[in-house]
Amino acid sequence: MSTQQRLTLLTKLDGSAYLFYRTPSASRPAIDDVVIVRNAEQAKDGKYQSKQATRYRLVQPRKATPVQVDIDFARSPAVSGFVAVPGDKTDNVAFNASPRLILGEPPSLASVQGMYSGTGSSLQGATATQVTVTSSGLLAGKTANGCEFRGTLTPSSGITAYDVSVTYSGAPCIDANATVSGAAVLDESQLLVALPHANRSDVFVFAGAR
Repeated sequence: MSTQQRLTLLTKLDGSAYLFYRTPSASRPAIDDVVIVRNAEQAKDGKYQSKQATRYRLVQPRKATPVQVDIDFARSPAVSGFVAVPGDKTDNVAFNASPRLILGEPPSLASVQGMYSGTGSSLQGATATQVTVTSSGLLAGKTANGCEFRGTLTPSSGITAYDVSVTYSGAPCIDANATVSGAAVLDESQLLVALPHANRSDVFVFAGAR
């Protein structure tokens, strides 16, 4: 990316997309920002434009910001695009992406099962987190501050990604007792998961390695 961060881009067939920003030199797996796109449209020329998108900055200053996301798939597998904050050119980010071999493998529960250690982040802060995925698709996790969550992870249809649904326990979870849905991708040895609140006010993001 133009910010020297690494980008993992997940686009789904329903018009949604997830953009995970990471600093490669971080001491443990963590996500700096995640952009979640809803209801985008892709034209015949390969141009993908968002109507509703939110950028969640998970490092200081933590905040959620409405953004515009444009992605150009016309020269696929090479992909380029930008994330722009309307009215603020200083916060715009351009990117170029290309597929890695691991992202070309079909998603399966056999390839994703295991225990992952890393960081769980939200606009409230970041904490060490462990997530376990079983061979039957059950997902369970716990943060260092005591939030527990359980749910399911299933291969997405037609793309190299996973659909995730979890239910949080009570406090101190950021959305206590709520059930949320999102997406996950296995990028090399790292599992990336994004679970936005239904009202888009916050998001729980996990990045961890086996």
